[in-house]
Amino acid sequence: MLSTLRASRSLVAVIVAAGLASSFAANAQQPAPDQRPAQTHWEQYKSRNAPPAPDQRLRDPALDGAIDLHAHHDPDSYPRNLDAFEVAKLARDRGLRGIVLKNHWTETAGLAYLVRKYATPDLEVFGAVTLDTAIGGVNAQAVRYMADVAGGYGRIVWMPTHDSEHEVKYNKESRAFVPVSRDGALLPEVHEVIAVVAEHDLTLATGHVEPWEALAILRAAKDAGVKRLIVTHPLFAAQYTLMSIDELRQAADLGAYIEILGRNLAVEGDSKQRSLAAIRAVGPSHFFVASDSGLAGEINHTDALALGAKALRAAGFSESDLKVMFKDNPAYLVRLPPLEGPLPNLH
Repeated sequence: MLSTLRASRSLVAVIVAAGLASSFAANAQQPAPDQRPAQTHWEQYKSRNAPPAPDQRLRDPALDGAIDLHAHHDPDSYPRNLDAFEVAKLARDRGLRGIVLKNHWTETAGLAYLVRKYATPDLEVFGAVTLDTAIGGVNAQAVRYMADVAGGYGRIVWMPTHDSEHEVKYNKESRAFVPVSRDGALLPEVHEVIAVVAEHDLTLATGHVEPWEALAILRAAKDAGVKRLIVTHPLFAAQYTLMSIDELRQAADLGAYIEILGRNLAVEGDSKQRSLAAIRAVGPSHFFVASDSGLAGEINHTDALALGAKALRAAGFSESDLKVMFKDNPAYLVRLPPLEGPLPNLH
């Protein structure tokens, strides 16, 4: 019996040793935390240490009464150059009529309520929601919540942006993504979100999806009765949505307004030239200009808009064209009436 007991103990020791060895081997194969694939889009930006860009204090007649539909801000999951209160005060001081606060990971209608109450009661501040992973993806409940937040200042619903299937796969990243289609058809939850957008007369933006997906979203939204549609900066870069002139014409025919970014017009490059060519080909009445500013180290929102206006003017667009793109179309997209009054005289 003693020999049996000793044999059992030896067997247990072998099993434990084998288990420990296996555990050590498994742990040895695990990459160090700083070598593991990023689980979030914002991971790469958390340690961003860019020096702040100076406020150039630029002014332009196109900003008087303009509405910036794409204003990023702090607090966020990585550094921004201004917080929401500061963005609103800057916009007011440079003559803007309103802004839409944009965050990729959480709704901003509640923040818009606070900014209006405590910082800029004389500025039209609106919120939005973006259907990325942190909000539950393409989640109709998130849209219902945003629409019901106190104040009623929620206006825009973006389909997935930095967590879109298209962007994650384009960048060959190993992290969660949000699909909007399968086998060439929109997912049922996309149609559910569209129905909520129509019910509350919100504005639907296409996000960072593939061009054909963007057009499919626009068609479905138009069929569902959505009146306010945005194509999200489709002339910026391929990791987002990069559309041809023909695709942009299709979007315009569906009633969508095409977003041009002041930050892109402000610097020479392919995006600027694509943007100018698209406006000429499709017509200014189908476009609007937003800043998409807010990243730490880059120019602020109003400087981006002012530089964008100057670039458009230099490219031959009229004051009437600029009024449509900076004021009238953005006002429609947040359910405000167009501004009345004469155009500025620059001569």
